[in-house]
Amino acid sequence: MTELLYCAEHPDRAPGNTRAVLVRWLATEGSLVRAGQPLAEVRRGRRHEHVRALATGTLHQQVRVGEPLFPGFPVGLIE
Repeated sequence: MTELLYCAEHPDRAPGNTRAVLVRWLATEGSLVRAGQPLAEVRRGRRHEHVRALATGTLHQQVRVGEPLFPGFPVGLIE
């Protein structure tokens, strides 16, 4: 199993400004995903970023839309 972690693409220097919110899932729970595929959209401040699959397999979502995220926070698993 591979953990799917949120990583801020361009973290700001100001502490506390790396918090993000899960806006929507681009892949459904239990779907087959491929490495590099965008799986979720997150918003950090005014920026929108994607969380991409690190492996090929079945997606298991661990976070609901609207929940806060921090860098290194697991948002899902790929089995």
